[in-house]
Amino acid sequence: MTAGAIGANTLGVLVGCMLFGALAGAVGTFVLARRRALVADVAGHAALPGVALAFLAGEALGLGGRTPWLLLLGGATTALLAAWCVPALSRLRRIGPDGATAVVLAGFFGLGAVLFSIVQGHPAGSQGGLRTLLFGSAAAMGRAEVVALLALATVTLALLIVFLRGLTVVAFDEDFARSAGLPVRGLDLLLTVLLVATVVAGMQMAGIVLVVAMVITPAAAARNLGGRIGSVTAIAAILGAVTAAAGVIASRAVAGVPTGAAMTLAATAAFLITVPFGRLARGSPA
Repeated sequence: MTAGAIGANTLGVLVGCMLFGALAGAVGTFVLARRRALVADVAGHAALPGVALAFLAGEALGLGGRTPWLLLLGGATTALLAAWCVPALSRLRRIGPDGATAVVLAGFFGLGAVLFSIVQGHPAGSQGGLRTLLFGSAAAMGRAEVVALLALATVTLALLIVFLRGLTVVAFDEDFARSAGLPVRGLDLLLTVLLVATVVAGMQMAGIVLVVAMVITPAAAARNLGGRIGSVTAIAAILGAVTAAAGVIASRAVAGVPTGAAMTLAATAAFLITVPFGRLARGSPA
């Protein structure tokens, strides 16, 4: 491979990861504001059984278990199902939100582990590429993935801008939102769809295990800096893009360092740096 080809591949990975980081930071702002961080974790882990089922279905139908769009569709389907199950079970008086989250996460991830073991026993299982989705492989990103991320980021940011007021009111005062006639369930559904789309989009870069960290951590760092929801969203997107870029650069500079793990560590470092600002904003001693 020529130096030019290597450079083009690195640039593509850098752009793709930065797009994902910006998207994750923006969506994560509203996920945190709506107190849905654990639902994001559920959605990330619940993608595993969908990926495994998609692989088995692809093999059975002759489409090939490694078909990327099929694996992502499977992951998105079970992630959406799990995200819907959490609030549904939370309405049961004796379970509550915490119990519902724990039950759904354990159930879906357990199912995923069982299905993954079945996939590993399949003749084509060792070539299924599922390990990439578990732990990420940004180096495998191509031009098509970058273009798809650009389209997804554009649509998502446009929806956030259009529904900014509604999402903000629902996040901070649900009772007022209902009294004002806002479609609370519809806005929650929109946020869930955007969250799942972001998680699925980032699986190749950060993997199922770490993708949720990139949704939550830049947004948490931005909230430490304070400001209105619009400015916090913009800062979270910038921090997501910058920490993603730092992760890509670190993974290229140090052999053997996974890009997803490096991005997550960079985002965690950004959060730790902003913690004193959050304490000052609350009037506490730094």
